[in-house]
Amino acid sequence: MKSPFLYSTLALILLFISCNQLSKEEQEFDALMQKVIDVHDEVMPKMGEMSTLIKELESKIDTTASGKSHAKAQENLKDSYDFMMQWMGDFSEKFPHTEEKLSSEKMNTQMKLLKEEEVKVNKLRDQINASIDDAKRLLEKS
Repeated sequence: MKSPFLYSTLALILLFISCNQLSKEEQEFDALMQKVIDVHDEVMPKMGEMSTLIKELESKIDTTASGKSHAKAQENLKDSYDFMMQWMGDFSEKFPHTEEKLSSEKMNTQMKLLKEEEVKVNKLRDQINASIDDAKRLLEKS
């Protein structure tokens, strides 16, 4: 009497576990998504620093060669800041937070988009870091 109940319960548990496991595609997608989010999380705290540097550079801008260098550094910071804001908006549109299970075709499409976003976010990180480093270097000289 206990055996059929035990086997039925065990079968239901196994079925539940197997239904909740992610496919290889889903695991790859999740891993890549985490890499992209990690880069975002790395540069997001730098937005405040960029704003501060933009303000600091303002007082150094004039018509001299040094002043023009400061203006260029400020422009690069503003471009990096804008790039970050644009990237975040675009990313949110392409990858809205949903819990729905994607079809295989949709998963392939989203994976392709995510690979493109990985390239963009790495470029974004490099641009932000370079613009901050350049601004700091110029401010230290003056």
